[in-house]
Amino acid sequence: MTARSLEAFPGLEAASLRAAALTAAAARDAVAARGRFSLALSGGATPARYFELLAAEDLPWDKVHVFWADERLVAPDSPDSNYRMARERLLSRAPIPEANVHPMRGAMWPGGVNGAGPSPDAPGASAPGAGQPVQEGRAIHADATDRSVQGEAAAGYEAVLRRFFGEGGIPAFDVVHLGLGGDGHTASLFPGQPALGERVRWVVPVFYAGASPPVPRLTLTLPVLNAACLVLFLASGADKAALARSAFSDDGGGYPAGLVRPAGKLVWLVGEA
Repeated sequence: MTARSLEAFPGLEAASLRAAALTAAAARDAVAARGRFSLALSGGATPARYFELLAAEDLPWDKVHVFWADERLVAPDSPDSNYRMARERLLSRAPIPEANVHPMRGAMWPGGVNGAGPSPDAPGASAPGAGQPVQEGRAIHADATDRSVQGEAAAGYEAVLRRFFGEGGIPAFDVVHLGLGGDGHTASLFPGQPALGERVRWVVPVFYAGASPPVPRLTLTLPVLNAACLVLFLASGADKAALARSAFSDDGGGYPAGLVRPAGKLVWLVGEA
């Protein structure tokens, strides 16, 4: 049975401090035990302070590997990009080697969808040009609504995970950070959508008109989230606090977030104001 807890705080700052401390402790333990630490991040505005506080931690950053739990399939410099927010608030402030950063790439990324090449703002990386992104010598159509392209992007990110974690089974991240949407979604797992029932693939594309912003996405699936050693939910505000308590309840409140019950430990951190 999942070891789980919900910790309430007067505001987002205190909840973010706790999230950074828990992540840092898990990183030190993972590096001591296995020589590396794997962290999957989510986006939105809520984790910005958590990322800043984590960047200030004294960690063996050369052994930290950063992945994403989900991504909006937009250009990496878009205000809607989860990668961009993490780059600004965490990756640019901590000495993480660029080779240790593993973003989810869509058709609008330079270099194509399958994760080849450095991040676009890495030293020596080229910015997107006027032409089509190119992967392995062929053009990739840059239409973000092209389902075949986004299916290829999902398969490409699963290949990234297989290279890192190996083929022995579902990847077990040391820490997965998740947020909570107003409809109870987490990562890009939305109510009533097919991705909730996926049990084989590790990464799937998501096309959901009710998403905000309404753009295609990639998301880790529930089997991957539930294989994590530690899942940290970070939520803030009175409305989200009530929603968090419902998702944390025994029946999960019927929300996608309530389906996250990892094999390891689950901690909800809620800033109530």
